[in-house]
Amino acid sequence: MAFENIRITGLMIFIPIYWWLSWHSFRKARAWRYEFSRRIKPLQPFLFTEIFVSLTMIAVLLALAGPKVQYEKNVFDRSGIQLVLGIDVSKSMLAEDAVLGGEGDQLFPIRNRLNRARYVALNFLSDLHGERVGAFVFSGNGVEVIPLTRDYGYGRYVLRHINPGDVTSPGSDLGAAIRTGIAMFESAETSEIKRMILLSDGEDISPDKSTIYESAKSAAQKGIRIYTVGIGMPKGVLIPMRDHSGEIQDYYSAEDGSNLKTRLEQEPLKMIANLTGGTDVLDSKTTYWELLNLILKESRGYAETQTIETAWMDISPFLLLAGFCFLAAAAGGPPLLEKHYNRID
Repeated sequence: MAFENIRITGLMIFIPIYWWLSWHSFRKARAWRYEFSRRIKPLQPFLFTEIFVSLTMIAVLLALAGPKVQYEKNVFDRSGIQLVLGIDVSKSMLAEDAVLGGEGDQLFPIRNRLNRARYVALNFLSDLHGERVGAFVFSGNGVEVIPLTRDYGYGRYVLRHINPGDVTSPGSDLGAAIRTGIAMFESAETSEIKRMILLSDGEDISPDKSTIYESAKSAAQKGIRIYTVGIGMPKGVLIPMRDHSGEIQDYYSAEDGSNLKTRLEQEPLKMIANLTGGTDVLDSKTTYWELLNLILKESRGYAETQTIETAWMDISPFLLLAGFCFLAAAAGGPPLLEKHYNRID
């Protein structure tokens, strides 16, 4: 036990003085009663009162001294969680069927799927506290852009300044994206919790869809859960081509000259999430908040996120409560004892 102000306990020196004064007063009262009524004032009620009043004073003085006791508590340690964000940068992500809202409209004037994915990732990073986070972009192949780090400011800077024109390419390979994320976790400890988040419209150009299945199973075997976020709308939309000033010049077209249309493909994303034990989420205004809270909730049950820390507990309230109980006893006990001993007399 420790005290914030141990000097206050020195006031207990006045308790013996209080006892002496009380005893002196009791003897006088006892003598007067015997002189006028020839009845002896009982000693027991006096002793009962003085004991509990003294206990009250001790409890209050100890409470004022700020007593604290040390104990060990189990703390949820988020530093044991490793997160990797994968952002789809294929041409289909330039389709403008996404809603940013709020600060997103100021950061990214063009409301396309890619900027929506970047905005979700930025908000996700803003709510992290201790986790290591990395990011990669993918289309036909995956490219690491942020290594696992706790420097969230650096991560936000990179995500804000990615030039969509420099990174976007035709088609996306979800299997390759998963393999890129798996490779980023190689530097993490085996005991750490590994979570991957894929932000994509779900369109996949790989001729063999089994690669998605195999990559997802490989992630699951390594203890990596994948959470997928479907960006875009189920209804087909055109993909605009913009110049450097941001003006639409044309729309992407197929080999036959017809305009290409793209839509959200949720099924591949659901399969990836289900195979790895993750969750498939449809994009919404609170996507990043829901994802982070889901990951944290699931992670609380793992030993990797549990840390024993030493803490101090203030026990002043308990002493004050004890003092109140002692005072109530000192006030209520003596009258009952007086009646008892007077009846005996």
